[in-house]
Amino acid sequence: MDKFKKKNSKFALIVIATGLCVFIGGNAINIFQGKFNNSIKAAEVVKEPAVSAAQMMPADLKLSIDRAFMTAHDWPSTIDIGKKKAKIEYNFDPDLDSYIKKLLKSYRSDYCTVTVIDNETGEVLAAVGLEGKTNNFDTNLVLTATHPSASLIKMVTAAELLQNTKVTRETSFDFRGRSTTLFKYQLNESANSRWDKSQTFETAFAKSNNVIFGKAAIANINNDKLIHMAENFGFNQPIVQEFSFLQSHIAIIDTDDFGLAELASGYNDTTVISPLHAAMMASIVANNGIMRNPKIIAKVTDAATGDTIWENTMIEKRVLSAETSTQMQEMMGGTVDGGTARKSFRKMNNGYKNALDIGGKTGSITGGTPFGKRDWFAAFAIPRDNERGKGISISVMNVNVKRWHVKSTMLAKNIIEYYYNNVRPVPITMVKMPRMASERRGRKIRTYRRGIASSSSKEKKSTSRRYKKVIKREIGKRNERTNATI
Repeated sequence: MDKFKKKNSKFALIVIATGLCVFIGGNAINIFQGKFNNSIKAAEVVKEPAVSAAQMMPADLKLSIDRAFMTAHDWPSTIDIGKKKAKIEYNFDPDLDSYIKKLLKSYRSDYCTVTVIDNETGEVLAAVGLEGKTNNFDTNLVLTATHPSASLIKMVTAAELLQNTKVTRETSFDFRGRSTTLFKYQLNESANSRWDKSQTFETAFAKSNNVIFGKAAIANINNDKLIHMAENFGFNQPIVQEFSFLQSHIAIIDTDDFGLAELASGYNDTTVISPLHAAMMASIVANNGIMRNPKIIAKVTDAATGDTIWENTMIEKRVLSAETSTQMQEMMGGTVDGGTARKSFRKMNNGYKNALDIGGKTGSITGGTPFGKRDWFAAFAIPRDNERGKGISISVMNVNVKRWHVKSTMLAKNIIEYYYNNVRPVPITMVKMPRMASERRGRKIRTYRRGIASSSSKEKKSTSRRYKKVIKREIGKRNERTNATI
């Protein structure tokens, strides 16, 4: 009997132990599967561009390129990789490069850079820097991020406001004082709004209104959100595979509201950018919100054997939604049509205006290295005929020390005309090509109105009649005095 009890107890223990193992093992498998499924879902959500081993540049090659380009004043054709000599092939278009060099030498600004990017491939078609005093070309001007971005940062601010807040192009903002300044009193609501003016957000972008961009940022976003959007646009990180030293920088200096207003409007000299990055920002808008890394170097080959050591490839990353980028295209078009770039582009051949969709952003500020008054223009020019590709993006930066030589918008206008007449010709016509974005061509940019303009139409008419009567009376008195003297 005792033996039977012992056998039963052993059997019960075995059954219990087996059940516990199955239970624990099943839960462990479920937990593992759950974590595995969660990791799969996370991988599906995060769609950052992955660089394959074939795309990555070898470490010894990157080090050699960094050393060669950081000290060179011209584009080197060969570099030394250890004991081996390598040949560098660029994506530059020789005709466009030659024309830009001739154009810059004809004006000889104190310092000037021009960068042109093919929106479809990311290839850098031209990257020219000129020092007017010595009349020599210098690549360091193009490959350094020591230039304050000024109002170019408004592209980042506008993207954040349009995509992630309730601000639209038609949202109206009040402001007082000059739109080109930024003082603390301008950001506060005035007790007496009689002399306040108002502009829509679209017009504020076209006219580069610092006050409205500062007020819009304070009311709708914060420093961290603006910095995050700027990093999506390529700040605080290398923007090309070839160089590790080419980085634009944005940082929070003052955490109060006025510091945010300065950061959002570009009214500081601490947010710095390279001319190449400025053109890339315009290309993001032109590419419907997709960032394609600029490619200066096409490939690197062994000088002795001709074998390819490294070939540049395109990396894509979505920065903006297609809807936001379309709105940005419209707003940047307003800068050319009736904003801060209108004077230069009035002189453009109407045939090109009808065949191309052109938009841009200007900026001006004093400071940076080399020191001087910077005059920026970052723009895109896209053929309205979709079969002709996504066009080009261009950045022009002038640094004027003592006097102005030429406007950056005028240089950009001339380069766009040359490109679409000689490099990638488009048929110019006096009839506008049909395109959705062309609807804004018939709409003028609305200028600001004073507070008195918000009154009723009857009051406006009575006010205009009263002014007309006063003018007529003054003219009559003047004529009487003239006749009396005669």
